[in-house]
Amino acid sequence: MRDIENAMSWTPIAVLPSVDVHTTKLVGPHIALIGSADERYQACVSETPDLGAFLASFTGSHGETLRPSLIATSNLYRDKPSSSAIASFKDVVVASVSLNARVQAILSNNVRGPFYSGSFDIYPWMISNRQDRIIARTPALSSLHRLQGFRGLASPALPIHRIDDPQVHVDLFAGLYRLWQRQHINGEDDWEPRAILRSLNMATAAMQLPITSVAETIYDWGRCISLWVSAFEILVHPGGNGRANQDKVLEMLWEIEWLYSAMRDAVHSINFGGKRGVEQRTLPEYLYNRLYRLRNDYLHGNPVESRGFQMDNGTSVLSYPAALYRMALASKVPPQDPITYEDVFSKRRSVEEYGRYHRSALFQNDCECCLMRAIDPDAMKEEA
Repeated sequence: MRDIENAMSWTPIAVLPSVDVHTTKLVGPHIALIGSADERYQACVSETPDLGAFLASFTGSHGETLRPSLIATSNLYRDKPSSSAIASFKDVVVASVSLNARVQAILSNNVRGPFYSGSFDIYPWMISNRQDRIIARTPALSSLHRLQGFRGLASPALPIHRIDDPQVHVDLFAGLYRLWQRQHINGEDDWEPRAILRSLNMATAAMQLPITSVAETIYDWGRCISLWVSAFEILVHPGGNGRANQDKVLEMLWEIEWLYSAMRDAVHSINFGGKRGVEQRTLPEYLYNRLYRLRNDYLHGNPVESRGFQMDNGTSVLSYPAALYRMALASKVPPQDPITYEDVFSKRRSVEEYGRYHRSALFQNDCECCLMRAIDPDAMKEEA
């Protein structure tokens, strides 16, 4: 990411009206999500005809002023980015912000950030290279229109979320950005980055607002769970003619170095049916099996009832996929430069470096506390 300092100019390519970005932690050398206080944003406005007027045209549902954020590319991005590259970068951002927001929402019983990935939806209209003209291209719309008279709106179904430094998992963003760069900048065709980025796309879909109106049903829940299970399976797919199945996902979860014994103890019964019968597995494996069975019932048209989405203690099974998936990602995208206390003791690394790394690893404690709520709603409860 040191190449960021070589990015001398930036070009706006998309507008995100439902997030108010106040962090510079979602910036890579080639592409970035930036907010209105960022000097790169201000340079885009001053150097790009019509952009300022376009951004000033956005309001909330009741006329309140918005500060839309921008996705911009730098001069290091030599070619025009493809739609798949832009969408994949957005998936990287969603994973770096919304997974943590979901875990924290369960721990605190309070939504403090963009819980739904739709907060990062790209607005269909954007300025064009023709003065006073804006353009829209979607699967349903291809149109050119005048900028004069345009009124942009954020999604009426989602609140505007401010994003500050603490809401961004910087190490995860850096690791995922490296994979994004390998595929979309370097042109590598390796299976690993392709599979992980493809899995992110499915996780982004799983975190979308499940309905577009107020008529939510259990079938909307089933669709979300189906997408989550697919995200896990894509993550463990070996490529080629290999197969991804429940056993491969359970193996991945088993191999994670969990902190708490409640995550490591194989005391939860899973009925695999047939000759395998009942096996004792860990809590993460048990929770994934619940998701997997619900997915099968939903997709195969089997009878489903609302109580099937509830754990024995009354918590919702939908509370736990984000924490499970965040830990699964950590096993596939480990920190690039881990530091141990022994490194500090031997003076190979500084106390400050260790402190920064330790803070970046706190997500695991939060994820495990979140998962423990599945068997004890008051486990490690954070005071609101």
